[in-house]
Amino acid sequence: MAFEYGSDTLGIKNPFKFEGFVLTIRGLFVTVLGVIALFAVKDLVASGAKIAGWLSLGIGILLLSNGVIATGRGLFKVMRFYVGRGVPASLAKNEGKSESHVKEPFIAYGDKNLEQMLMGRKNTTFVEPTGWLARMLHTLMPRLLFMPYPIRNLAQKLGAGMIYSLLAFLCYGLAWFSGSTGLTEISNTPVLDWLSIILAGYLFIVWSIRRSPLKRLLGASVQPAGSKGVVLMVVFSILAPVGLSYLHHNVVNLPELPLSAGSYIAFITLLAAVATIYGLSLTYLRAKLANPQTDVSEFRTNWQESIHPQEIFINFENMVMANRRYKEIPNRVYRDFDARLVEQGSNDKGKFSGEMVQETQPVYKSLPITPLFKSLRIGGTIIGESLLAIAALLFYLAIEPVTQIQNAMIPAIDALIYPLIIWVFGQIISNAARVFWSEMHFESLIVYFQCHGTYSESKVSTGTGIHDSTRSENVVVRSSLTPWILTSRLVTSCFAESGSNNLENYRRILELHKADDDLDKITSEMKEFLGNRETIASVNDKDLASAGTIFQVNQETRSNQGQLTNEQRSVSVELPTERIEGRLESSDASLDNQNSLDIETETN
Repeated sequence: MAFEYGSDTLGIKNPFKFEGFVLTIRGLFVTVLGVIALFAVKDLVASGAKIAGWLSLGIGILLLSNGVIATGRGLFKVMRFYVGRGVPASLAKNEGKSESHVKEPFIAYGDKNLEQMLMGRKNTTFVEPTGWLARMLHTLMPRLLFMPYPIRNLAQKLGAGMIYSLLAFLCYGLAWFSGSTGLTEISNTPVLDWLSIILAGYLFIVWSIRRSPLKRLLGASVQPAGSKGVVLMVVFSILAPVGLSYLHHNVVNLPELPLSAGSYIAFITLLAAVATIYGLSLTYLRAKLANPQTDVSEFRTNWQESIHPQEIFINFENMVMANRRYKEIPNRVYRDFDARLVEQGSNDKGKFSGEMVQETQPVYKSLPITPLFKSLRIGGTIIGESLLAIAALLFYLAIEPVTQIQNAMIPAIDALIYPLIIWVFGQIISNAARVFWSEMHFESLIVYFQCHGTYSESKVSTGTGIHDSTRSENVVVRSSLTPWILTSRLVTSCFAESGSNNLENYRRILELHKADDDLDKITSEMKEFLGNRETIASVNDKDLASAGTIFQVNQETRSNQGQLTNEQRSVSVELPTERIEGRLESSDASLDNQNSLDIETETN
């Protein structure tokens, strides 16, 4: 996954700073030893000690290369821990449109697995141990079942290594017992010495294969730890003394060994016990913090609403779930909605169904570790890197004894074997501590929404009047729907690494907690959406103003039309009065008067 920058960061800090600091110091120390060994080559060759010069050259190159690599890795861990907005990895394939370009190869679940976990109130992360040794270890430590896969694999590796070591001692004891009782002719022969060398080599191989660092494959599944190796060991312990005795008496006399492997066996056993106790102690303290809840909040009801089924899913995704985004980061869509509408008999009736699974952006949650756990984690890093530094120093000091191998063989062999043993167990302890530095927890909300029902269509017309009116004709969809909502607060675990893909490892579900508050808010928002819906088309303020203007125009038009009609129906008549000339009592007073009378007759 590419780095996706955002100005609003997720607030995840670098968990490897302390480990990187210690690793850098060890790398610089080993680098200095390598440089000193290389500078000593010229003086050794000049003094005639060519063998010592070649040996110093080889050890110097080995130490220098290891020191440079360790220093680079340490500085890399100390540097900035780049975290984009797309981390951590999704639980299942993300079907969101904004993440369609992202390829996530480390997917732990599928959308059907998440649905089953929510429906069945179960956690499929906790798988049953496979193999006799794994079952025995889980019996001794029951809460190991609830640990993330890398921690379970680490505990099984260390526990199986100790069990194999104890069985190897048991087989050696059986061989010694068979020789001491006369079952095999190994008395007064070097057979037991050769068996001791075989035992020491076996112990070294058993523990050297357990020094591999944390890998992504360890987070994919829980590795089996069966009894096949135990059976082979028992068979070998029976046949080895017999075979060596037969070889010594009938084929060739086995030579006497110049050294005893007892010290190697004791040293390997001591360091193996320390590494096992350290790793299992951290595992035990981490397992005490496990809270494997599988609780889910649920909402089921039946609604009769005038709404198209498609709008239910659109509102749930674009409004309800969008309101739950963390820092505006899109939710993880593990199953996108598809309101499958199926007509039944006619075009105005049918049924529908649809589902949706989404997870909000996981938020970093610090692990509630105890002071003892924190101290052991720091101490393991210091002890592991110190053992590696001591092994490098012993390798450097082995140059002189190895050059004198012709004069003293045992010191020369010891000078090479002991640093090698220390190096193996230093890596085991350091890698064990790194597993517990790497674990990071996240909290998120997962929502499963399912809705089934039927729908029918009908037409509603409003606003019809006698004269002028605003009319609305709507197709109303009446739906009978049964929503089913499941919510849960997830606590997930992811193991970080240093590099460009630091948080793209497998992320697994450890805890499922009830989310009643979130469920109440979701249902409240859905009810509010359904309650505010309008079946009949309405108008806004501008439409009302326009309609008022049109109404006034219509009123004036009707008034003018009425006045014009009345004028056409009226008759105007002008009648003149006759001029009356008469005599008045006063001779000087004469009046010539003309009156006009307009009589308007209105015919109804």
